[in-house]
Amino acid sequence: TTTMESIMPDGKALQMGTSHFLGQNFSKPFEVKFADKDNVEHFAWQTSWGVSWRLIGAMIMIHGDDKGLVLPPKVAPMQVVIVPIYRNDEGKDIVLPKVNEIEEKLESLNIRVHVDDREGLSPGYKFNDWELKGVPIRIEIGPKDIEKQSVVIAKRHDGEKVSIGFSDIEKIPLMLEEIQGIMLEKAQKQSKENTIFISDYAEFKSRIEKGGFFNSPWCGKVQCEDKIKEETGAEIRVVPFNSEDTTQKCIYCGEQSVSIPIFARGY
Repeated sequence: TTTMESIMPDGKALQMGTSHFLGQNFSKPFEVKFADKDNVEHFAWQTSWGVSWRLIGAMIMIHGDDKGLVLPPKVAPMQVVIVPIYRNDEGKDIVLPKVNEIEEKLESLNIRVHVDDREGLSPGYKFNDWELKGVPIRIEIGPKDIEKQSVVIAKRHDGEKVSIGFSDIEKIPLMLEEIQGIMLEKAQKQSKENTIFISDYAEFKSRIEKGGFFNSPWCGKVQCEDKIKEETGAEIRVVPFNSEDTTQKCIYCGEQSVSIPIFARGY
């Protein structure tokens, strides 16, 4: 069995996907067979694998904040939302043609874009609504912006607002790539900072209360894993592919370890 494990902001582990090699354990009792090139029948070798809805939950928990979702640009259903700002029909007639022009430009750049032209809602309401939904970039444009040949860009991941000229609209794909990289780097940093090596059981029991991933030597005996789980609530979440035999002693029983798995409390 292989698994994908991620650490959440509260220090708990979340399993996001698994793959299992089932061998012939199910094909034999259910007589699932195939014929090879010589037309000889064999029992099938089977696997079971997939990611779950928890993968989406992990993305929300890792990147979200108190305002709502913060979606990475690559998976955001809408990467850019344009909010036109005007007070009357005269302003509307000035703003909407430019909004449509910007929308067409972004679509030509393969950007998933949406224009929020809902009537009866204030710009502030719309800003909050799209922050809640986690759209990576919000474009604000009103009559004064058009006079200055510019728009206001609001970035969801850090709240930064900047003014850019109409000619710089074509740089928005690069902005989205930059946001994607920043969010990935932040998540990787958070994971790395909360993954530590511990070989002392007393320290393990103390630190587990704060959460985190703990690389700790293990002898390979189920009894030791069960005792650790009973006493701390932590269990082996995964044995990394690069976890090899070590000269370290098992964190629980003191015998020779066979690997250094990741222990953590989980959902």
